[in-house]
Amino acid sequence: MTALDEPQRQQLRARLAQRQAELLRELGQFQRDRLDIAAQEAGHEVIDQAEVAERREREDVGEAEASRDHDELVAVRAALARMDDGSYGECIDCGVDIGFARLSAQPAAARCLPCQEKAERR
Repeated sequence: MTALDEPQRQQLRARLAQRQAELLRELGQFQRDRLDIAAQEAGHEVIDQAEVAERREREDVGEAEASRDHDELVAVRAALARMDDGSYGECIDCGVDIGFARLSAQPAAARCLPCQEKAERR
C-alpha cells in the first residue's frame, strides 16, 4: 500500500479517467479523419507533387500523434489497473513509493524518478 491518502487517490483516479476519455476521443477522431481522407482520395486524382508531399507530411504527423496518444493510453490504463489492484503509487521496478508530487505531475507514472532515469538510459 502506498503513502497516498484516499482524497489523493480519488483526485489522481479522476485525472486518469479524464485523460483516458480525452485520448479515446482523440484516437477516434484520428480514425474518422483517416476514413474521410481515404474517401476523398478515392474520388480525387492527385497530380500535383507538392500536394502529394504536403499530404504525406500531414499523414506522418497524424500517425506520430496517434502513436503517442496510443502509448499514453496504454500507460493510463495500466495506472488505472494498478489503482484497482492496490499497487498504484509504488515503483514497478524497486517498489518504493513514487510520491504524490510526481504522480500529480505525471499521474500515469509507473516508476520513481531514479528508476525512470535508468529505464530511459536503456
